[in-house]
Amino acid sequence: MNRVIFYLLLTLLSTTSTAKDYPVLNASTLTNNVITSKGKITYLKFWATWCAYCIEEMPLLEQSYQQANDHYQVIAINIGFNQSEKGIKAYLDKHNYQFPTVFDESGKITQQFQVLGTPQHILIDENGKEIYRSALFTDELQQHLNALQGVN
Repeated sequence: MNRVIFYLLLTLLSTTSTAKDYPVLNASTLTNNVITSKGKITYLKFWATWCAYCIEEMPLLEQSYQQANDHYQVIAINIGFNQSEKGIKAYLDKHNYQFPTVFDESGKITQQFQVLGTPQHILIDENGKEIYRSALFTDELQQHLNALQGVN
């Protein structure tokens, strides 16, 4: 029993110690609103209109945004590769998506968060420490978001 507790603690400590810390995200959305991750639990989704998985998951992102309330914020980050602001706005308008969207034309934000492919989901705490990261919208991500909302 003591050995099991020791290994659980060791695993927890090693996972915690390897969690990434990110600088504060400060950006402008496609609607010219300034957003920041400073002091806020933030769910970031990196995506592109040409990414089939990204598009398939967009209704889940909208649902997360609608359910977030003041528990966390949702920010969609279009990676800007082979994209245009006009095309992104047209796509978002066509589907009536309301979540704030940043166009990362320079790729600076994508690099800041070490994103290598899309989709990429990153949940960070109010201090910029990574809580969770996945390539797809997983059940585990949904569990994290539910916990933040106080839903069991």
